[in-house]
Amino acid sequence: MGQAILILLMTLWMAVNRFQTLPNFVLYQHNLIFDDFSFKMSIVLISSTIICLLLGRDYLKLEKINLFEYVIFILLSCLGGCWLVTSYDFFTMYLAIELLSLPLYGLAALKTRSLLSTEAGLKYFILGAFSSGLFLFGVSLIYLATGSLNFVEIGQLFAGMSGDWFNSSSFSFTAAYFIGMIFVMVGLLFKLAAAPFHMWSPDVYEGAPTPVTAYFAIVPKMAVFAITIRVFYVTFFDMSLEWQKIIGLCAIGSMIIGTLGAMIQKLDLKRLLAYSAIGNAGYMLLGIGAGNVEGIQGLLLYALIYIVMTFNAFATILTLRSKKSLVESTNHAIFNWERDHSSAKALFYTPSLTGTLSSYKAEPSSQDLWVQQSLIPRQYAVLSQNSLGSLKGILQFRTLSKTSPLLAITVAFMMFSIAGVPPLAGFIGKFYLFFAAAHSGIYLSVFVGILVNVIGSFYYIRCIKLAYFDQSKEWTCLYPMGKELSLVLGSTILFISFYFLYPSTLILWVQNASLVL
Repeated sequence: MGQAILILLMTLWMAVNRFQTLPNFVLYQHNLIFDDFSFKMSIVLISSTIICLLLGRDYLKLEKINLFEYVIFILLSCLGGCWLVTSYDFFTMYLAIELLSLPLYGLAALKTRSLLSTEAGLKYFILGAFSSGLFLFGVSLIYLATGSLNFVEIGQLFAGMSGDWFNSSSFSFTAAYFIGMIFVMVGLLFKLAAAPFHMWSPDVYEGAPTPVTAYFAIVPKMAVFAITIRVFYVTFFDMSLEWQKIIGLCAIGSMIIGTLGAMIQKLDLKRLLAYSAIGNAGYMLLGIGAGNVEGIQGLLLYALIYIVMTFNAFATILTLRSKKSLVESTNHAIFNWERDHSSAKALFYTPSLTGTLSSYKAEPSSQDLWVQQSLIPRQYAVLSQNSLGSLKGILQFRTLSKTSPLLAITVAFMMFSIAGVPPLAGFIGKFYLFFAAAHSGIYLSVFVGILVNVIGSFYYIRCIKLAYFDQSKEWTCLYPMGKELSLVLGSTILFISFYFLYPSTLILWVQNASLVL
């Protein structure tokens, strides 16, 4: 892993010191473009990959995952993401999406001893292949209508067609172009885990190893968002009256489903973050649906803040590793996930199994009752997996302020920022997004976004309540965190807390990137 981090650091250094001074240029007959937008997005992807590798160092040792494929898959996927943000035609874009996605299927199923990880890899592969097929079918229709795959050429051929394509003399070709645009949009929304194409996201987030889940939530999503911006603002811009409505509906659906889904999550923090990611995808779709430069700037600004908050959240999950294992803390000593008849479940829920089936207490503890009442059938399988104690969900935050005050402060600031409480970074990102969307006239999406943000604050503040105001007599003692986790948590919480003091640098950074589109 050290060699991989060194390779990425050298790549980052070469990109910053070499490509930054070059003017915009295209390569291979306009298949690739190097401009300020693709350069800065590549910097973001490479930097995020380095942090994901740092997050996984201790985790891989504790989980005994000694597979060299992990680093290779990460590097190949990062290469695919950088290739994707520089794509300038649909052929190159499709190849880059496949290079980005194929290693992810193996990463999701990396924990070969885990049934959930195997399920995550299989489900991700099937739905990913399905979305790629839809995307490729849409590209074929666009090629049928235009005879070209280049973004700029296609946009020029159908310039000025918005709202008038029904009356076109070449209706069949225009209809093929419009239907192809819809299929391309659906394929990209699958990759973004936006509603109504989000169904794979919670299960994949839950089953994949935690550092891999952090990688899923950041690098592929940011790469797909970058190419989505370029496609819709370069190729389909003159059809904006059509796709803005669809994007707006998907944004509203994502925000509602993400918020409501996260509110019912209790046992697995990764599923909670999966639904939170769906909601955040809805917020970022508002920037695309705005259809103006301010929307792109708001999206890029919120995306960078979202990356920082996500790293902090997953570093927190990796830190919440109790010295008492899951078996010891919930007294679930032996359980076969296939055993689902009532007598076995009743025996499983007895609070103090010590290795024999005959010795148990008559009265279960409050935590055992809480787990028993909260479990759904699918989560029986979760309890048989080793996930570093993350299966107690939000209960891990109980009495955190007493046992680890600094970590509790980090959790509080991170949750407040995701909830959009001023003056933290999350509030500033959402403020720019809502302002850009309102400026473009999509007031319904803005109203829904503000409403679900207020409702969604409930489950974030609930975690803070458990950390500071829970009166549980059981205190959780955590293992000391490693240097990598300390560095990530410290740097991200400083950014989240004090970004409002000097936001102009990052704002100018995203403005310069968006103006080249």
